[in-house]
Amino acid sequence: MRIEQEFFDAYIAIYRPYINRANTILSAYNLYSSQWLILKDIAKNGTTTSVDVSRRRGIEKPTATKVIKHLLELGLIESKQGEDRRIKYLTMTESGKALFDEVSGRMNEMQREVLEDFDHEEIEMLIRSLKRMNL
Repeated sequence: MRIEQEFFDAYIAIYRPYINRANTILSAYNLYSSQWLILKDIAKNGTTTSVDVSRRRGIEKPTATKVIKHLLELGLIESKQGEDRRIKYLTMTESGKALFDEVSGRMNEMQREVLEDFDHEEIEMLIRSLKRMNL
């Protein structure tokens, strides 16, 4: 087997189990990983637009719109009209911030468990290596 194929087989072998672990945590909050990633994006970047979220997350605007609609229905984010009526700004609500903090703690704990056999330098090397990929 080519080393490239072995790399991607190893990546795929950990990706789905990681998403399943994340979704187990998130389901207790009526969230899925796609919704969590957008909520996390808004928490990290502050007031933003759906166009900016979809660009940063690398997803199509209709997909982002569907996920954002669900987060709005849950009351985790709110949408405010901009001066330009075509633009709506998204921000986290107080309940969204509280939920984000709680879920972040649980997600961080799970991530620490997943990486417990790696030392800090190994994790940094993995991060640098993945960021160098041409995707």
